Amino acid sequence: MANVTEEIKESLKVSKISYLATATKDGLPNVVPIAAVKFLDDETLLISDQYFGKTLNNLKENPKIALTWWGDKGGFQIKADITIHTDDEIYREDVQWVKSIKDTLNPKSAIVAKITAVYTVKSGADAGKQIV
Repeated sequence: MANVTEEIKESLKVSKISYLATATKDGLPNVVPIAAVKFLDDETLLISDQYFGKTLNNLKENPKIALTWWGDKGGFQIKADITIHTDDEIYREDVQWVKSIKDTLNPKSAIVAKITAVYTVKSGADAGKQIV
């Protein structure tokens, strides 16, 4: 697994929207904007599912994602392998976290993403370079 830096964690933390890319097992892509995402540790993300339809179906068929964002503190793209949690401690922690943000949100599942690679999203000579 890949360990992210504090710069990467801070960049995601201050970004309002990230974009989650998934694909069917046949490779048909899907991208959705998400706001409920955070680092659990240096190599793991938690993504909360309140509204996933096609995205959840894709995750069940093909448990790989790309997550990207851009903001005032830069941008990155993360590749990861995921697991879906719906009735365990991780899911309950996700519900508690999301309810603390907005009590009307109701998570359907918690997606745990183990990071496999990180890429830059900046312009210039290092555009798209794998950094982790």
